[in-house]
Amino acid sequence: MSSSPIVVEGVVPVAESELDDVPNQIWAYAMDQRAFGPRKLWVVFTNAAGRLRTVAYATRTDRPLLAFEACLDHLGAGPAAAVALCDEPVVAGALSTDRLERFTEARVLAATYGVHLVDWIACDDEAFRAIRLVALKPSEQPDWWDVPES
Repeated sequence: MSSSPIVVEGVVPVAESELDDVPNQIWAYAMDQRAFGPRKLWVVFTNAAGRLRTVAYATRTDRPLLAFEACLDHLGAGPAAAVALCDEPVVAGALSTDRLERFTEARVLAATYGVHLVDWIACDDEAFRAIRLVALKPSEQPDWWDVPES
């Protein structure tokens, strides 16, 4: 963890919404990632079926895994799965080795909290890009929501 405090805030839904279906609404989350302000990292936590349980968010740190771990530590106990959305530059072309390695590290870190990290989505003012999801309609990529059965 960081030597300076990382403030994590959370949102818990109080009523059912079409956005509760995270696997099929993930791009709606990505398009609205600035709802909590610029330069944020937020983590959408779900049950195994992809129903929204809570959202945790923090200011993006220089090393985004620090903010990610703070979100896991604060609100990660209990949910089965998560998707991270990070306000960071989106670069066209092939995914960089650094981004792929960070996703692998984030998956391992999430697993230590009992959470399966499904994807990491980078979002900026112009675009968004997932590490794993390539289809505009998640239903067209059924292997994307790869949460193991408990």
